[in-house]
Amino acid sequence: MTRDELEKIVIAFMDSSTTMILACSLDDEPWSVPVYYARRAFDLIFFSSRESLHSQIFSKNPTAAASICGDYKRWQDIKGLQMNGTVQILTKLSAVTRAASTYFKRYPFARDLFSNSGFLSTGLSKKTKVALYFFCIKSIRYLDNSYGFGVRWKIDIQDGRVIGSPILS
Repeated sequence: MTRDELEKIVIAFMDSSTTMILACSLDDEPWSVPVYYARRAFDLIFFSSRESLHSQIFSKNPTAAASICGDYKRWQDIKGLQMNGTVQILTKLSAVTRAASTYFKRYPFARDLFSNSGFLSTGLSKKTKVALYFFCIKSIRYLDNSYGFGVRWKIDIQDGRVIGSPILS
């Protein structure tokens, strides 16, 4: 598979789904959580409570893994994305504004939800319980069992862009 083909498949897959399962770990205790996300290039934006377990873990260990997949009846139909990278809370006003705009464009209903939470009015204040996070992806594996059990292609990501060529892994 060429780089351009794989990029198009990954973007289409990300754009056709709304929820990723985000995984983290602290002191050998793993945790995962489903979150809505919006895509900017090959990085993913999500809102979460600062008080949630995963947010507390990310403040101590920003390393993360995530997956996006559908619900399939046969193993031959399974397709999905497996990703790793780091999660960071957005604090700079310009970054928050840009990321929130991307998120609200995809989920217009969320604007009302988050304005009621005080996020939009208090912005970057530590008083608000809601925060905006950025999942900076380092690598993506695209799994497609229609090519055979466990067949996946890997691409590396840097600054939201694909670097190098895809590797069949």
